[in-house]
Amino acid sequence: MKLRRQLLLVSLVALALPWAGCQYLRQVDAALAQGQLQALEATAAAIAARLASAPQLIAPDPLRHARPPGAQLYLNPLSQPPMVDGYGDDWRPLGLKPRELLDEKLNPLAQVTFGQYSEQVFMLLTVSDSTPAYRDPRTGLLAGGDTVELFTGGRHYILPVASRGTTSAMWHNPREGRYERELRLRGRWTSSPDGYQLELTLPYDLTQGGLSIRILDRNRSDGVAPVRSSSTLPSDGQPGRLTAPLPQLQAELDHFARPSLRLAVVDNEGFLLASSGQLQPEPSEKVTTTPWLRSWIYRKLLARETLPPLPVDRLPLSHAPNRDIEEQWFGGPLQSRIGVVSVPVVTRADEVIERPMLGRVLVLQSGEAIQSMTEGAAHRLWLISCAAAATALMFLLGYASWLSWRIRKLNRAARHAVDASGKLRGNFPHSKASDELGALNRAFASLLGELDQYHQYLRTLASKLSHELRTPLAVVRSSLDNLTAGELDSHSRRYAERALDGSERLSSILNSLSAASNLEASIHQAERETFDLADLLEVMVQCYGDAHPKHHFTLDKPPGELHCHGAPELLAQLLDKLVDNACSFAPEGSDIHLSAHTYDDSYLITVSNDGPLLPSGYAHKLFDSLVSVRKDGDNAGHLGLGLHIAKLIADYHCGRLQARNRTDNSGVEFSLKLPNR
Repeated sequence: MKLRRQLLLVSLVALALPWAGCQYLRQVDAALAQGQLQALEATAAAIAARLASAPQLIAPDPLRHARPPGAQLYLNPLSQPPMVDGYGDDWRPLGLKPRELLDEKLNPLAQVTFGQYSEQVFMLLTVSDSTPAYRDPRTGLLAGGDTVELFTGGRHYILPVASRGTTSAMWHNPREGRYERELRLRGRWTSSPDGYQLELTLPYDLTQGGLSIRILDRNRSDGVAPVRSSSTLPSDGQPGRLTAPLPQLQAELDHFARPSLRLAVVDNEGFLLASSGQLQPEPSEKVTTTPWLRSWIYRKLLARETLPPLPVDRLPLSHAPNRDIEEQWFGGPLQSRIGVVSVPVVTRADEVIERPMLGRVLVLQSGEAIQSMTEGAAHRLWLISCAAAATALMFLLGYASWLSWRIRKLNRAARHAVDASGKLRGNFPHSKASDELGALNRAFASLLGELDQYHQYLRTLASKLSHELRTPLAVVRSSLDNLTAGELDSHSRRYAERALDGSERLSSILNSLSAASNLEASIHQAERETFDLADLLEVMVQCYGDAHPKHHFTLDKPPGELHCHGAPELLAQLLDKLVDNACSFAPEGSDIHLSAHTYDDSYLITVSNDGPLLPSGYAHKLFDSLVSVRKDGDNAGHLGLGLHIAKLIADYHCGRLQARNRTDNSGVEFSLKLPNR
């Protein structure tokens, strides 16, 4: 992986900044939420203290707290009186929660809803009965079948169930000793797929503040014992008290009302006695500037835990089982949250005795304001973090690019420090930077300087050896000449002639080394001129045919002149080296083919011959000094200097000399590419 990509990945650590900011905002949001609950608790405690000091506001009925739990019935306030027709169509839009009545086996038997408008009490009763037993007049019984009974403060009403029609409410008159019909209690029966339904109304004064209901389910209409029953009548036979919102309590609660704050007071059974305010601001006060999607995303990110949904059919924490202060957050729409605090209302007789709990004060408030403030902080944090991360990313990317550029520059300098012939170019850059890359650059430059000195020593070693060995070699050769000129036996003469032959080969080697050193220095002193390359090739091929009669030479070139700028004598010497190499390896009688091709900006000259292939890995080493692949190189005096000299001449002409095997592996081909300008 490249350095820039590595630093790019490292820069992703900057993304930890938004995460750390979110964690910090979560802690801040938790502290603000706790502070909001404490403020709500203080408000609820103040209201509870006010009600505890005036218990008549929350408990005006002295008989209410003497009744057992579950006996009381709640009167929902109605904005208009429903039509008593038995169908209950006017009740459904109100969304009132009915009270469920269970039988002895705790199975649902009926649902009943009570309401109050002005001085009238309304009731809607729905009974689930798969085998309704309606009243049969033939039996002469008042209630031989299914029966609904109402218990008020002073009377017991019996309502025989009918399939449809008006309700006949009968009560026993002790003065007259007979049952009479109560005309102030009006209602109608209707049948339903699941059983039957009753809708009725009666004056509130008729109840005397107390009301209970009992349902008797029979299989027949002949007065048999009920198979199921359900009742709200306590065991003492006294009906439960009716509970309804209290106007005086409502007026007192309105004094504590604040915007976006809902206050509620419930009794110890959870019945609503007074309510003030609402959770959401008025439409004229509501100002929404944050898009809902962005708000939802921020709230989702900052959410600490999953909150339970706010109940829709009842007030939350209204049925707390003890007298402790309860507080909890509930989830609202779009990841909003609503704080609820429930404080009990308890009056004290003294420091030891504690009276019964009169009810609870509920305070509900949306956390929209705090959440909006946290969202704003999260949005600003996100923008700042993104800007910081982008800045850090760009800085690291620029820094990585700068480092990568320096490394690539050092890499290019290292790769081009040595030319194709193995010579050091000597133009390695020196860095003045004081960091590690600068130190590495200077170390490379120092190393290449030492290598260049050693290379110069090797280049002059041949001439030095040739100069130093000529004098002792001349002494040896003159001694051998004098020795062979005298009288020697055949055995001694054979060894003397062998030593003389070896000295001649050694002298030839020293002459070649000296010639190569002198040629390398003289190449750069040659004069350039413009000449016809085609004419030079024709003349050289004719000379090669005469000099090497054992091989056939052919030339393939385009017609016309081939203008070239260079040193023709050096190019002729280069061709001599290539042809001499080809004749050394080509079999006798084989063809040695020379060709010239013209391109837009260059000429391509090739020398191709049959024979053995180049060894693997020697295609580039052939042009190095003192490198030869001839098997008889030592005996024939070949030192591997010919192709090296040819490479020097090609470099002088800015050309490129290459060697490769033929595509059909039948021989070897040398190519020289020369610029034509």
